Amino acid sequence: MMKEALSFLVMGQDLAVDIDYVEMVIEIAKITPVPQSKVYIKGVVNLRGRIVPVIDLTDVLEFESSDEHSYDGILILKIDGEELGILVDRVSNVITFDDTKLELPASRTQRYSEFTKGIIKIGNKLIIYLDIAGLIRELESEKV
Repeated sequence: MMKEALSFLVMGQDLAVDIDYVEMVIEIAKITPVPQSKVYIKGVVNLRGRIVPVIDLTDVLEFESSDEHSYDGILILKIDGEELGILVDRVSNVITFDDTKLELPASRTQRYSEFTKGIIKIGNKLIIYLDIAGLIRELESEKV
C-alpha cells in the first residue's frame, strides 16, 4: 500500500514520520527550558499561544551528538491530540513509498530499532521510518 511520509535530517541521519502526524515546520524559536524535565525534553516553545514541548531525538534514539550542534528548525507533530516539537537539522521532502517494500534494520541492537517501522530505500538513500506514535507513547510511560 502506498504511504506518504515527511523525511528530515537529524545529526546526519535521514529519518521519516507519517505525514498524517505533521502539522508544520517552524524556524528554530526561543526554547524555554523546563527545570527537572527528562534529558530529551529541551524545553517548550510558545506556538501562537499554545505551549508545545520540544524534544531532541538524539537523546532518545542514542545518536552521537555534540554540544556545539545547532538545529535549524522544529518539526511540529500532533500525536493522539497532543502537539510536540522535534528538533531537526533540515526537513527534506514528502516521500511516497510502498510500505510492503520496507526493509527491516540489519541490526536490532540499536536503540532506535524498536521504534522503527522499517527502512525506506529511495535510490541509494536509506531513510529510517520511525514509529513516532509508539516512541512518544513509550516516552510518556517513562520507560526511556
